Amino acid sequence: MKNIEILGISKDSIAVILDLLKEVVPEASFTLYPNINSEIKPSLPIKEIQYQIKPLNSAPNNSNKVFFGCATPKIKKSIYTYFNKNHNISKENFLKILHPSSYIADTSIVENGVLIEPHVVISSQSSIGFGVYIKRGSLIGHHNNIGDFSDINPGVTISGKVAIGIGCTIGSGVVIRDNVNIGDNTIIGIGSVVTKNIPANCIAYGNPCKIISKIE
Repeated sequence: MKNIEILGISKDSIAVILDLLKEVVPEASFTLYPNINSEIKPSLPIKEIQYQIKPLNSAPNNSNKVFFGCATPKIKKSIYTYFNKNHNISKENFLKILHPSSYIADTSIVENGVLIEPHVVISSQSSIGFGVYIKRGSLIGHHNNIGDFSDINPGVTISGKVAIGIGCTIGSGVVIRDNVNIGDNTIIGIGSVVTKNIPANCIAYGNPCKIISKIE
């Protein structure tokens, strides 16, 4: 049986991650490593998935394969930084979780630590950075670049030649037109239609999408 080691623990996101891992690697077992002192456990009210939780300050062997146990850009980045700094876990240790119902063009690049949920399409010549989550039903066009740790939520449509920065959150149902750039650490609200560039460190939403506030 293949053991997959999970870094960080969230209550809800980890249930989705474990489900997807079981589909991609049906024989897998799971060991969870917290990075903070917390009593959080996975929320599995319908059907239990077996796992074990190691004590705080434990870590996998740095030759083993691992994945994130949480979502959201800041949390994923903090988990990676903690285990890299304290336990020498590198980007090369991270798996890719690519659901078999999704399509990824041969000419696109998907880095490690990426989670792609069911029915995602990634078209030609696109680059998906480390630790990116692309959630169910999202459509990623050609010649796009999505920066490390960003989250693309369900049902997003991204046209061609779009650049999304590091650590961005793109809300469910967002549509982004061709040739738009979105800066690092920016949040685009649910259902927005993005027709022009949005700078870094902003919260923006609406149709058309407008900057609502800055993130300090």
